[in-house]
Amino acid sequence: MGAVYRVFDQVAHKPLALKRSLSQERRFLGMFEREYHALLGLKHPRIIEVYDYGVDALGAYYTMELLSGRDLGELAPLDYREACRYLRDVASSLGLLHARRLLHRDLSPRNVRVGENGRCKLIDFGGLSSFGVPELVVGTPPFIPPEALHRLPLDQRADLFALGAVAY
Repeated sequence: MGAVYRVFDQVAHKPLALKRSLSQERRFLGMFEREYHALLGLKHPRIIEVYDYGVDALGAYYTMELLSGRDLGELAPLDYREACRYLRDVASSLGLLHARRLLHRDLSPRNVRVGENGRCKLIDFGGLSSFGVPELVVGTPPFIPPEALHRLPLDQRADLFALGAVAY
């Protein structure tokens, strides 16, 4: 749904990440804007931080913190103690989402960034939706819960299924 680029903020004098929508279709632009606004309201040390939203000749975009480190998939296999520490970080961020009746819907090793400090941040909220029956099935196939494929109502258990698949 989007492409992420490394950019330099000349006002703040620091490198950032810029996510640009790859689709101009109304439905996807709505999801892209919702992703930004939801992230703006989700202040949590284990969730990526966003800054500015805009639209230019190329379409919609927003800026966010630039994360170093590697994704969880690059680090596998892991010692169980290290894996549990990472999973706890992710579960903490999911707890905030679920308390607001929101679902990530694309929890996968690729969307968990492990920083140089050994802590994780949850990224890529493009599939974000409220509890209930979402309009589209989104996610990374091995981590999509069966109820999503059968178009059944989703709640926090959908993300917890994906967290268990990530742990496996």
